[in-house]
Amino acid sequence: MWKWETEKAAKGVVVIVHNMLEHHGRYAWLITQLRRSGYHVVMGDLPGQGQTSRVNKGHIESFGVYREAVLEWIEVAEEYRLPVFLFGIGLGGLIAVNLLERVTLNLEGLILISPLFGFQNTLSTRKNIFASSFGGTSKDAKFDMNIAMNQLTRSADAVKDAESDSLMISKVSFNWYRSIMEAMKDTMENIPALSSVPLLLMYAGEDKLADLEQTRLFSKEFQTDEMYVKCWNGLYHELHQEPEKENILRYIESFMNNRIYYVGLISE
Repeated sequence: MWKWETEKAAKGVVVIVHNMLEHHGRYAWLITQLRRSGYHVVMGDLPGQGQTSRVNKGHIESFGVYREAVLEWIEVAEEYRLPVFLFGIGLGGLIAVNLLERVTLNLEGLILISPLFGFQNTLSTRKNIFASSFGGTSKDAKFDMNIAMNQLTRSADAVKDAESDSLMISKVSFNWYRSIMEAMKDTMENIPALSSVPLLLMYAGEDKLADLEQTRLFSKEFQTDEMYVKCWNGLYHELHQEPEKENILRYIESFMNNRIYYVGLISE
């Protein structure tokens, strides 16, 4: 886990939970922009990804290890005694919601970008589901998710960087896949248990990974006094990596700054 502090008078703290197969290093631009806007950033690599493990990459024993990791990051963020925003991307969005269905946290806002509440029903996904259903398969045996980087973003630079990134993973264990599928089902069935928190939900109209019907269902069933939903037509799953990322950032900063004004802290 790492902390990046703003050089300005801090307005709040953003805890970022990254997506599947990747690591915190792909968020350098976003972290820099948030710091320039007056926010500290707390972020780590999820268990089984990035720099957390050389042996168990792409594997977790249970979904609970994700919740435990994110709780630790939030506890670090709370030490600043500033408004805390939880920011989940893809798998990180699933983890954030699953966590908030179980514990009540003092968050100023929840930001979800392309939350992975379900995989699209593609031929590859059906093969993965079928393979992961074999009870006799070793839980730490791995298979390739077959997710091409150019399916996640239209940015040629982001695709090139990801394809040459040694910390990116493509293979996951059968136990990882089963854990994710079970968490998706559990999370969607327990939306009423989610504590009310101001929400910014943004998703891509041309997402080739996440099931958009599940995303829309979540936005309909989640009860909160403040919710903003934005579909970015024509964009791919990794909104923060898209050529339009400056526009994505404006929505994020506007949401957070409005919350900061609301609680009485003056932003520049």
